[in-house]
Amino acid sequence: MNQDHNRYDIGQRIRSFRLSKNLTQAELAESLDVSTNYISEIENGKKGMSQDTLCRLCLTYHLSADFLLFGKCEEEVSRQSLFESLSSIPADTIPVVIEYLEASLKIRKLEKNSI
Repeated sequence: MNQDHNRYDIGQRIRSFRLSKNLTQAELAESLDVSTNYISEIENGKKGMSQDTLCRLCLTYHLSADFLLFGKCEEEVSRQSLFESLSSIPADTIPVVIEYLEASLKIRKLEKNSI
């Protein structure tokens, strides 16, 4: 999996979600306190999301980080498949994956603290 393809896939899942909720890029951007251009670049795979933006997106819209990052619902992601996926990641994409995993852990911690 190359980094650009991964960003593109994540962007497409965000676009699909946004369209399913009848939100414009401007409305999504405003709710996440980012620019419309930033949302466009994420959706088109030109930029990756920051951890903070990923956290706000998941918390604001009750989205699964597993779905956004890997295209699977939480129930579908078993430990074994996750380990298999991680072991096949090219070395040059590991920093991006680590950033997203850290964001996912941050979301989990925030969810637990809000209960």
